[in-house]
Amino acid sequence: MDMDTHTGMRTAGLGRRREPRTGTANLLVFLGLLPLDILVGGYAWLAVGMRGWAAAHNGEDAALPVTELLWSGGLLTAIGVALCWGRFRAAAVVQFALTVVVMAVLSSSYG
Repeated sequence: MDMDTHTGMRTAGLGRRREPRTGTANLLVFLGLLPLDILVGGYAWLAVGMRGWAAAHNGEDAALPVTELLWSGGLLTAIGVALCWGRFRAAAVVQFALTVVVMAVLSSSYG
């Protein structure tokens, strides 16, 4: 017979449910990551703007800088996944929503 079942005690970590973090903790984590989000989103915005400016300056058709957008969107999404894993689910939802909005705005500038 197993000692844990005989004494009525459970092994730590088994059967325990991981609860999400509080709203205050989610807000603090999101606000703490906001400068990084702005930096990564700003890089994508700059890459799109520079590509568009160069195309207009040279008289060419503007092409969407897909590589830069994929890197920026991927990094922002990875941050959101890490937040989900850390049980900051509300902050992760906002992170994913901001990523979608930023990528949609940057992609729509090229038609």
